[in-house]
Amino acid sequence: MLDKFYNIFPFNEKTKEQQAEAFIWFHLRVTGEKETSIKVLDEYFHKVSLPSLNVTRIKKAFAKSKRVCRGSKEGTYKLVRQVIEEYDSSFGHMFKEEPKITDKAGIINTPFLHESNIKEAQKMAELYIILHCYENSVRKLIEDVFFKKLGVNWWDTAANTGLKGKYQSRKKVETKNKWLTPRGASPLFYIDWGDLLTLIRKYESDFLPFVKEIKFIELRFEELEKIRNIVAHNGYLPSDEDFQRVVLSFRDWCRQVII
Repeated sequence: MLDKFYNIFPFNEKTKEQQAEAFIWFHLRVTGEKETSIKVLDEYFHKVSLPSLNVTRIKKAFAKSKRVCRGSKEGTYKLVRQVIEEYDSSFGHMFKEEPKITDKAGIINTPFLHESNIKEAQKMAELYIILHCYENSVRKLIEDVFFKKLGVNWWDTAANTGLKGKYQSRKKVETKNKWLTPRGASPLFYIDWGDLLTLIRKYESDFLPFVKEIKFIELRFEELEKIRNIVAHNGYLPSDEDFQRVVLSFRDWCRQVII
């Protein structure tokens, strides 16, 4: 947010006093506080790589200013109401929450779907977030373990012919659709959920320091794959028990894996 403010406020055209004044307003809006100290203001100068404040000069400038006044605590300053309103009018828009992408798309007006269907989709979206974090956590663990054991070319050594063929095939399709962003930098983004388990099993001893027991992964991955496929095909899980399975499985993973 600070970078955004720095880019839209003409700091280079302002005096040191005006720059400090702008940071008082920014601090007020970010923290909800009504006043701040020169020390805090100087930290903002450092964060955006502006020259530090001269404490004596800025105190004298504030003392003469009709836009900045002393705060209720010793050594603090605040803006007068008119100045706050001035900044709010010019830059307050940056603090307004951006419309959700679903609102921009207008999903509430989806043809043939009722409001209840939209609510189901929103509920499934939350489940997707958990699965997204879950699966990518697994990928990162596999990549880290293989990199340390096999080096930069770990994929060439760890993957069997079938996995390499799947990766190459999907990568080839992707190169034809250049308008689509690639799935990811790692080959692990191009194979299936069950394939991740295959790789872990192949190098079981190297994963034991992290997961302690391969059976732990096998049971959860196999159960999760069925639910994951429903989510991947935009289906709906009517049972809260299915949601709880994912939640509990994810929590188990986070607790079990030793970083």
